[in-house]
Amino acid sequence: MKHLRYLFLFFPFFLLAQQETKIIAYLEPGKDLIKIEQTLVITNTSSQSWDRVVLLDWANSFSNVETALANRFAEDFKNRFQFSKEEDRGKTVFQQQTAAADYTVHRLPNQKDVVELLLEEPLIPGSSRTFILNYEVTIPEDDFTDYGKTSTGEYNLKFWYLHPAVFANGDWQYYSHKDLNDFYGAPMDFTISLHIPTNFNAISTIPLQLEAPTNTYNSYLFGGSGYKEADLYIRKEKLQFKRYHTDQLTIISDLKDDNLSDPMKIVVLNKITDYLTEHLGPYPHDQILISNRYYKESPVYGLSSLPDFINPFPDGFSYEVQMLKAMTRKWVESGYLINPRDEFWLQNAITIYTLMKYQENAYPDLKIAGKFSKVWGLRSFNAAKLKFNDQYSLLFLNTARLNLDQALVTPGDSLVKYNQELGIPYKAGVGFMYLDDYLDDASLEKTIQQLYASSLTEPTNTSEFQRVLNSHANESTDWFFEDFITTHVRMDWKIRSVSRDEDSLKVKLKNKSGRMLPVPFYRLKNDSILTKEWIPAFARDTTITLSRKRADRIAINYEQLIPEFSQRDNYRTLKDFPSINRPLRFKFFKDVEDPTKTEVFLIPDLGFNLYDGVSLGARFYNGNLLPKPFRYGINPTYGFNSKKLIGSIGFAYAHPMQDRTERLYEVRYGLSANTYSYEEDLLYRRFSGFLSLSFRPEDLRSNRKQRLNFRNVLVNRERSDLNPVSEPDYNVFAITWSHSDPNFKRFFSYNIGTEISTKFGKLDGSLEWRKLFKDNRQLNFRLFAGTFLYNDTGSDDFFSFALDRPTDYLFDYNYYGRSEDSGLFSQQLIVAEGGFKSQLEPAFANRWITTANASYSIWKYIYAYGDVGLVKNSEASAKFVYDSGVRLNLLQDYFELYFPLYSNKGWEVAQPDYDQKIRFIVTLDINTFVSLFNRRWY
Repeated sequence: MKHLRYLFLFFPFFLLAQQETKIIAYLEPGKDLIKIEQTLVITNTSSQSWDRVVLLDWANSFSNVETALANRFAEDFKNRFQFSKEEDRGKTVFQQQTAAADYTVHRLPNQKDVVELLLEEPLIPGSSRTFILNYEVTIPEDDFTDYGKTSTGEYNLKFWYLHPAVFANGDWQYYSHKDLNDFYGAPMDFTISLHIPTNFNAISTIPLQLEAPTNTYNSYLFGGSGYKEADLYIRKEKLQFKRYHTDQLTIISDLKDDNLSDPMKIVVLNKITDYLTEHLGPYPHDQILISNRYYKESPVYGLSSLPDFINPFPDGFSYEVQMLKAMTRKWVESGYLINPRDEFWLQNAITIYTLMKYQENAYPDLKIAGKFSKVWGLRSFNAAKLKFNDQYSLLFLNTARLNLDQALVTPGDSLVKYNQELGIPYKAGVGFMYLDDYLDDASLEKTIQQLYASSLTEPTNTSEFQRVLNSHANESTDWFFEDFITTHVRMDWKIRSVSRDEDSLKVKLKNKSGRMLPVPFYRLKNDSILTKEWIPAFARDTTITLSRKRADRIAINYEQLIPEFSQRDNYRTLKDFPSINRPLRFKFFKDVEDPTKTEVFLIPDLGFNLYDGVSLGARFYNGNLLPKPFRYGINPTYGFNSKKLIGSIGFAYAHPMQDRTERLYEVRYGLSANTYSYEEDLLYRRFSGFLSLSFRPEDLRSNRKQRLNFRNVLVNRERSDLNPVSEPDYNVFAITWSHSDPNFKRFFSYNIGTEISTKFGKLDGSLEWRKLFKDNRQLNFRLFAGTFLYNDTGSDDFFSFALDRPTDYLFDYNYYGRSEDSGLFSQQLIVAEGGFKSQLEPAFANRWITTANASYSIWKYIYAYGDVGLVKNSEASAKFVYDSGVRLNLLQDYFELYFPLYSNKGWEVAQPDYDQKIRFIVTLDINTFVSLFNRRWY
């Protein structure tokens, strides 16, 4: 084996890369450990002396639950890493240095995955120095980032060694691992001597130079020049990677498509490599490795990932588009030296723009729904008529409609997950298409190619991109760099008015956003474009005069080149007897909006409560696949148990605030009404109006939110001689201020509110705090206090504070049997007001109440809980109450069980009918569950 250990010393290196590394690595699968001896030859290519060399040690990002990577997991509500065993995480341990070493290894205290080599003598410009480092890397489970040890005992390794950072702009450029696929290392010449047990096989992104199996180890020598990463894939079975030799380079991949033969795959791969070579430049290496793991880091979202038996695309298209996405990304990462975190938008703009151009050239008529676009029943949907490239604008506009759009120049680690995965890359690609159409020349293509050719040796950035583009473009591009990429403010125009005579038109245009961007204007005849011209940027309003030229309609942004917030007011008819600009259309189920129509959607509606039973009906609403400011819903249903017409109606308008520096994020107001049964054969009718002011930090990754809410609720309840109610009709005005800052490791929220009615006035507040400790135990604490300002309701407790089960007179809570005082439905728990789990006396307070609720984890999802409180009623002294028990927290706030043990009643577990004392939290509302998963993305 020694011949491989020393052979690397004579392995020839190319001159392109600035740094060199020689690695000898031994894998010990029993310990999930790699022992490494790494020799680094660092050359100072800058004009200033270095007193340190910075190395990226991203393998150590997994070392504890306080690293930047662990905090990122917590922000995204990923609990797997937090609850993992220490031996399942990864780390780097350095061996003791030799006494002769003229440098010190120092780990940055606040960045455990960054290492400094502190030099005793500065490294002057043009000189080199050799460093020899011995260390062990413990490999983490692949559950955390999809890289590491698999469940079958194989290894997909990324960031498993020390890599020098890039030195640029007079300083070291480095940052911590945050699972964003944005590693930024200096190009290096690699020699890797890898030794693994004989039952394993290996492949790397670094080309294989020699393989030497022995009785003890399978030994490999990998070597190559100018690589930025060295991924390793170690398998027990025969490697599934295949080699495909194209005219340009060799492609190694384990992506599968059983319906496509290898000769046809080579045809597809030749097509892709020829295109990328022409539009970007030659790939900088002789081979490219595309693993399935690498593809899944940034997959093709949508229908192209459907299984074969329902795949609507032509044979081989799914394989082609997956390889195109992965190869384009790898081409850009390998060919450009771009800081992928600080210049996140630029790297993704080039990638997505290249994909869109390929699609435009190779499949210009392909629909996003493929063959489904011709199927009866589906072809009438607007979504079925969209072209494949239309998905990019559509998926970006989702965040624009939610007022979660962020400026393109936002660093990658400051983006919400949806924007990092989809919104910003797609907005950037569409922006390049917009820029390219406006320039109407080859200047953008030339810029991309020129930067590709020069970026192999020099880093590139936005300023350099702008300089090169301006050297090629005939038109000014200042608007793109000064406006389009620098702000999140939505883009929106409208045709305000049209004056016409027989031969000419005078059109007033309004810029609703104030963005200084050019916009295309069209004259149409039977939906065919007669003319297209670019209107220069204008701040608010402008008027253009032009000839009619047989046009029967005019439009702004007709080809949807700009990802515009709304296109509903972009069209005007010029007919002598004009029809309605946007005729009414009814459609089943949700769809992509057709801006030329007024659409009403209809879907079946199924519901349940104890008194109405199963309810069936329909919901009429104007909501399509993208959120919109004005929303309405009309929801008539029939209760089969109550045999009554029930349902709801609501109107709401959300006004997003574009200037987020003022923290006011959204103003929302609306009206609603609903009627359902609250008891057998008794209906309630609820009418409500509200105004809500939402506040959110400028940093959208922060989970902190605040809201000031005003509402008026009018309730009318049917009377019954058999079940009389003392307060059948009432009107309540409420003001609430709420603050929440949820995080997986720490949760904090509070709210303060008041309610005013003719017979009572209330003031109350609650605070909730949760903390996850380093030993994975969690403490939950909640405090509630409420008092009546005045109370003229008499002896009835309908409006009183509740110790364990609020009466919910404002009908805010989703009770399945709100009037039940016995049986299963009475055991439903909603933690509100007193928050007790045991049903104690007094159950209500008509003067004031103060309670504290706490729980602490015993083991995994099992908690001990306890509640204490004081309850004050008129003509009675305050009473101290308490309870305790065991909480089974299967999914916090969504599915929990509470088992009372000891309270004012004594040992409840030993008392009769204990099964009726168990309380449960079960959430069945689909929108609530959707919000549970959405919190990771928004």
